[in-house]
Amino acid sequence: MKLSRREPSAAPEIDTDSAAEASDSGPPRKGRPTPKRRDSQGKRGPVSAPRSRKEALARQKQLAREQKTARAAATPRTVGEQRAALKRGDPSALPRRDQGNTRKLARDYVDSHRMLSNYLLVLFPIMILGIVVPAAQLVVLVAFLGLLVEWYIVGRRIRALALERFGEAQGGNLSIGFYAGSRAYLIRRWRLPAPQVERGDPI
Repeated sequence: MKLSRREPSAAPEIDTDSAAEASDSGPPRKGRPTPKRRDSQGKRGPVSAPRSRKEALARQKQLAREQKTARAAATPRTVGEQRAALKRGDPSALPRRDQGNTRKLARDYVDSHRMLSNYLLVLFPIMILGIVVPAAQLVVLVAFLGLLVEWYIVGRRIRALALERFGEAQGGNLSIGFYAGSRAYLIRRWRLPAPQVERGDPI
């Protein structure tokens, strides 16, 4: 009986691509070089050294200003600092009713013009007198009507200036005029924010 001889089976083919991917995805072997730190973290942006002493001082001052601004933003103001900021007209310290270009224009208009509202405080004694003297009540009524007319006219002027300069105006004629009148009756040194223009200055 003759036995048949089997041919040796062919060796299985090895997929070199999958083997390479597996070796790349797995942990690096001992013989593989460790990547450098600068290659693994990426390149940093170029930082040029100051060319002169003047440039170095300028950079130092700019850094100090940025740090000071950051500290000021993080630290709340004291009552004295808040009042000082409000007095000089710092926008971050202004209440909502005083914010905006139209309000700033109204304050400058009041501070640079003489108005009937400047004498509004004089009406309060007359109002008290009106309790006893009925004729004084008529004087107060006429004065208030005159103030309303003035507030409307002043508000219309300020609104027209705001539209001309800024393209918009915050509020109507009477609301802007009332804001102007509520500032005008105060004594100049009592006004907050403090006046930024002198009487008679153009605005």
